[in-house]
Amino acid sequence: GLESRLVRGEQSVLLLNRRGYASFTQCQMCGFVAECPHCSISLTYHRVPEGLVCHYCQHHEPALDKCPQCNSDAVKRRGMGTQQVERLVAERFPTARLARMDVDTTGAKWSHATILDRVSRGEVDILLGTQMIAKGLDFPNVTLVGVIDADTGLNLPDFRSNERTFQLLSQVAGRAGRGEKIGEVIVQTRMPGNPAIQHVATHDFLSFVRQELGDRKAPAYPPFISLANVILSGQDQAETAQAAITAADWARRLLERQHVRGVVLIGPAPCAIDRIKDRWRWHFLLKSEKPSILTQVAHYIAERYVLPRAGGLRLIVDRDPVALL
Repeated sequence: GLESRLVRGEQSVLLLNRRGYASFTQCQMCGFVAECPHCSISLTYHRVPEGLVCHYCQHHEPALDKCPQCNSDAVKRRGMGTQQVERLVAERFPTARLARMDVDTTGAKWSHATILDRVSRGEVDILLGTQMIAKGLDFPNVTLVGVIDADTGLNLPDFRSNERTFQLLSQVAGRAGRGEKIGEVIVQTRMPGNPAIQHVATHDFLSFVRQELGDRKAPAYPPFISLANVILSGQDQAETAQAAITAADWARRLLERQHVRGVVLIGPAPCAIDRIKDRWRWHFLLKSEKPSILTQVAHYIAERYVLPRAGGLRLIVDRDPVALL
């Protein structure tokens, strides 16, 4: 794939839906994973500058030589990151001119445009990067698109994970063969039977939509119903949990007292990412087939519910949430 493009003087694009050098650092002896002390998320290893970084709050700490839990030196970096792919490609194709485009390389003003200008002028043989290379690029000499680990994002606890994966893969596949030359797309996956992967391979948007709509009927999710996600956050774990339970009970009583029909309350429960920037997060969902009634209920909760003053508690009502993480 890449080698034949280099020989022909054509360009290639490699997409990896991650930043950094490896996705997480883990001890092979005790299973310890380096996590952010402020967020419920593993730290990502970056080689330049070297260290472990949280992609939610930017917490930074030195790379690990030994496991802080069992003192073993069997600490390994797991998964692939953009920096690691860049190194592997450079080793395999030492004469190729590479450009990497992710949040780390496009932080400076105009750096995004500078990289794309180099690609446009033919000064780059292989462009690799994250989501930002997936859409809007129009380079007629790009004839190969490779998607590395397309499964990233498929198994997130969110009802739109398949939809987002299909969208991302369709967008990046559209970067190949935009000129007169024939384009090719190669997708790496361990889940070839997944509908998002299958229907991208056949360019069958309508079939994907039909299957995805069928999957969202039971249990019902948008577009068959409307959602409001009520998120409570606070500095103390127990106080946040109790505040969410109390708020959900108050909302249930509100629905009963006002004889509201057709609005279902689910939860409360910890959010999938239950801590971000030192704030614990709980939520409950309101589901309804009647958008106008749901809007009234969500607005009433946001305007009228009074939180306890302790613990720096906050309540956010997210109407039509784009994600449930």
